Amino acid sequence: MCDGSGMKVLVIGATGATGRHAVSKLLVRGDEVTAFARKPTDITEKHDRLRVVQGDARDRDSLDRALEGQDAVLVAFGPRALKKDDLQETLMRNLIEAMHARGVKRVVNLSAWGAGDSAATVAWVFKILKATFLRNMFIDKDRGEVLLLASDLAFVNVRPGRLIDTPARGGVKASLDGRGLKPSMTRDDLADFMIAQLSGDAWVRTSPIIGY
Repeated sequence: MCDGSGMKVLVIGATGATGRHAVSKLLVRGDEVTAFARKPTDITEKHDRLRVVQGDARDRDSLDRALEGQDAVLVAFGPRALKKDDLQETLMRNLIEAMHARGVKRVVNLSAWGAGDSAATVAWVFKILKATFLRNMFIDKDRGEVLLLASDLAFVNVRPGRLIDTPARGGVKASLDGRGLKPSMTRDDLADFMIAQLSGDAWVRTSPIIGY
């Protein structure tokens, strides 16, 4: 832990829409943040508790260096394209290996409602999208999830529905089956939920579906 009540948190996907929310909120909370980015210049926020490091999901050594001294990892890393890829799977494999090497146990991972065993719980319209337009994205995400869930890490694998860029509304609900939840989530509220899981124990080693 850093001085005071804050944590040392590595944020992967810090330049993305959800990652930017997470970085800002962690700093407000009093944490020391290491923002992991392919292009460090894309991170414009400045703070004396913010460290920006250059790295790539496919480069295990850069992940290993960024993990030194961290208490936890928040992964807000999303797909860059809809074409066939193995980026999510590769990131997860490299991250798990690097976390083991550095002795870091807690990771909060951004997944999606419809990934893994939550596929059966989504609406039929989304099932069609997943089987067609979003097929490659979910294949890669599912492979990454398999690695995470099989690890011995203290993970929380967060599965939100459709993400929207509106202000936080609060009232986030979570369950393992998604029953009764509206399948949408503001990125603002998503970041709050993910940050809470960095130290909370309610959902450790599970994949909560979140919505309203």
